[in-house]
Amino acid sequence: MDPYVLKISAPDLWSAYFHARFHSPREVALFCDVSFQTALNWWGAVTAPASHTALLMVLTDPGAAAFFQDKLARAA
Repeated sequence: MDPYVLKISAPDLWSAYFHARFHSPREVALFCDVSFQTALNWWGAVTAPASHTALLMVLTDPGAAAFFQDKLARAA
């Protein structure tokens, strides 16, 4: 995987993940302990979360890694 491609794809990948796991940006904000605006940015693929949030998702969702692998395989 090209690191540059992963970097520019990250907001879209995370947005898809949050849409699949949560019902709203408010749920994302509460679960991740971030502001509603930050969650809204993730939800809308404006930005991607920082590494500590990525770790939180991977550690709390056994299907997270498979979700991202599937999305990346489809994009390739």
